[in-house]
Amino acid sequence: MNPVLKIGRNDPCWCGSGRKYKKCHFGRHLETALPLEAIQNAQWRVWDEKRCLHPQAGAECDRVVSAHTVQRARVLGSLVDDKNHVLTFKRAQLDLSGQSPEPRKVGWQVASTISGFCARHDTATFADLEARPFDGGLGQCFLIGYRGLCYEVYQKQGVLRAAPAIQHLVDRGRTPAEQRRIQRAESISAAGARHGLEQMKTLKSTMDSQLLAGAYTGWSRLVLRFRGDLCVAATGAVAPNRDLDGRVLQVLHDPSAKMATLMCGVTADDGGGAIVLFWSASDEPQKRFVESVLSRGQDAVPGLLVQFLFVHLENTYFSERWWNALGADDRRHLARLAMIMNPYYERFSYEHRRLVPWEIVDLTVERAA
Repeated sequence: MNPVLKIGRNDPCWCGSGRKYKKCHFGRHLETALPLEAIQNAQWRVWDEKRCLHPQAGAECDRVVSAHTVQRARVLGSLVDDKNHVLTFKRAQLDLSGQSPEPRKVGWQVASTISGFCARHDTATFADLEARPFDGGLGQCFLIGYRGLCYEVYQKQGVLRAAPAIQHLVDRGRTPAEQRRIQRAESISAAGARHGLEQMKTLKSTMDSQLLAGAYTGWSRLVLRFRGDLCVAATGAVAPNRDLDGRVLQVLHDPSAKMATLMCGVTADDGGGAIVLFWSASDEPQKRFVESVLSRGQDAVPGLLVQFLFVHLENTYFSERWWNALGADDRRHLARLAMIMNPYYERFSYEHRRLVPWEIVDLTVERAA
């Protein structure tokens, strides 16, 4: 007899939801399975929360706005079509037929936004990045990294807010054994999100203090400045656990281990743009990841970084004109990377592909003493 059936109707449900068994998994195998779209819609309904992430946020933050994490006018404005749309794989549907999924069109007013800053703090915090030409200096790179980190903190908070709704819907119509497998996987995913959020909040606390002081110390950065069509842009913060050759850099599933975070973003530059990678100088894993990128040769770096954005950052946007100009094989490769559910534990490869029409103007790595 299945152990699930031995639970009393009024006992706590075995899944850990806190509900009584009769209000949770009792008879769930008899329910109608929900389509993926319905589950995702339930997730998005509880995902967003309007809260200013500025370290001095308080009662005066009464108007939380949809803050762009990829610069709107200077960057997204370079990607739009004639109807002000950009392309993205964020929230794209996985094509189970085996065909490459198609990117979604979204309006540039909503692309990359989070309800994570009030109007006053959004303007004041990123003024040096928004109001001045990009110079590649430490201050502007710090803001690019900080914005990427805030995006990921906001997203992980959304994951944890939506987790109970997902866990209550995702295994309907499945056998008791399948329910246990699915619930275990969801629990592991939520635990990973909690661990990642704790680590990123610790990093954000350090950056908050430096932001308020206007003194940025202990950071390393890679800045790739290029001339050409600014056709791909992204912002975020990730924790690569393998270098480009598959060598292990850090173990993310160890809850006692410190997680080394790599922040990144794309900004506009004269006649082109720049990609910035930003990390704590004490984080050896990210130093080694960057070294593995550079080891492939300077000419390969733009294509490798674009692949890195597609596989690791869902907050990636690109122009339709560029996407349509790519060869079919390049589109399939990028689409496959973009739809990888967990790039930390799923095998994939970085390939030597040109991908973007960028002429490197400068490639600089600055390491803190």
